[in-house]
Amino acid sequence: MESPESLNPWLPVLISTPLMLLLVAGIVLFVMRYHKRLVAHHEHLRHLEAVRQRQLLEAALEAQEAERRRVARDLHDEVGGMLALIRLNIGQVARQSAEAQTATETALRAKQQLDEAIGSVRRISHDLMPVVLEKMGLVQAIKGMAHSFPPDGGLEMRFTHNLDQQRLDARQELLLFRILQELLNNSLKHAGASLITVDLHKTATEASLTYTDNGRGFDYQPVQQGGEQAGGLGLRNLESRVALLNGRFHYNSRRGAGIKAEIVIPIT
Repeated sequence: MESPESLNPWLPVLISTPLMLLLVAGIVLFVMRYHKRLVAHHEHLRHLEAVRQRQLLEAALEAQEAERRRVARDLHDEVGGMLALIRLNIGQVARQSAEAQTATETALRAKQQLDEAIGSVRRISHDLMPVVLEKMGLVQAIKGMAHSFPPDGGLEMRFTHNLDQQRLDARQELLLFRILQELLNNSLKHAGASLITVDLHKTATEASLTYTDNGRGFDYQPVQQGGEQAGGLGLRNLESRVALLNGRFHYNSRRGAGIKAEIVIPIT
């Protein structure tokens, strides 16, 4: 009697082929699942690294703000107090030596210099940690910034907003104020602008801060791609602060056309 193999020589192939196909399918499925798990693992590691970087940045900025508060307090309380006391003593010397013209003039000059030093200490202390921002909010702090420009200084700052008496979260206000300070410093140092406009607008879900100047501008594309000017202009610092607010940062500039920056943050 003939064996099944002798009757059909293709029978072993027909039997083994489905088994091979099942084996190949199993291997492919295993590789796909392994690759998926590997991608998920790498994505998890990237997420953990992003969280770690964000935490480091938040810690660095919080330490920076704490140091600013300490320096501002020391300037106001200690240095400012000592300068004020010296001013009183010099004023007394000037009154006591009224008959000596030279001594009086020297004392008055010293008193004037001390007045300037006291004003500088107050200004530096205010820039480090503006009291208006903490007590009255971002709108009043920006208004104070706009009013600080001398009327005949050749540079005007216009501020518009729709917040009325409303305030944002204290952390949001502080970071937005620091962003505005950075933009303003860039304009003062590099732009040669005559007009700066700031608009603070709030909706039910978002707040936006739009900043423009009519200065000389610059070619933004090389900077965006990591050009030499990027660090000097502080754009990366701005982006980092906006990222801490979970916001969106749009920046545009062309040579001879000024700059425009828009920061949009969610309101919780």
